[in-house]
Amino acid sequence: MRDDQRVDVDVLTGLITGAHLDSFTLATWEAAAAGAGVLSVMLVELDDFGRYCDNYGAVAGEALLRRVSTVIRGSGLSGRDLAGRLAGPEFLVVLPGTALDAAHVPAERILRAVRDLEIPNRGSTVANFVTVSIGAACCQPQPGDCMATLIDAATSALWTAKRRGHNRIAAYELSPMIAAGEQFRAS
Repeated sequence: MRDDQRVDVDVLTGLITGAHLDSFTLATWEAAAAGAGVLSVMLVELDDFGRYCDNYGAVAGEALLRRVSTVIRGSGLSGRDLAGRLAGPEFLVVLPGTALDAAHVPAERILRAVRDLEIPNRGSTVANFVTVSIGAACCQPQPGDCMATLIDAATSALWTAKRRGHNRIAAYELSPMIAAGEQFRAS
């Protein structure tokens, strides 16, 4: 990214907004495809965020989003990684050049750090405190494939984490032939 390019930052969380995140992910995908590199993404979502806001109010919900965004920024991301807020309680972390096993490192840090905050979440179906679920996915981008396939895999992994009880990480590694069937290998 050039220094003169405008970066849109979410005022609430200080993370990159969806519009800039889209252009970054596209450029990252194209660079990985051209260089035969790997690319991982993580979707991080606050568990029972709606209940949290119902019980503690919108202002507390905004404060919680700020605290979680601070955790994400402090999770050991490299200078080439990018974290952004998608919408509501969902965040996307893009990890260029990072294999799935290496993506587990910041994912574990985020999961643990949010738990360690021990922010009460009365009425949660998951725990008595705030937690997150994380879906991660990795692939070696191929020319002609698209980033949406990788995001879809991370979304599927996120739903797997939620089905398994929330407050955990699920990950998928897409086969090298993702255009020929989107085959997932769970990890």
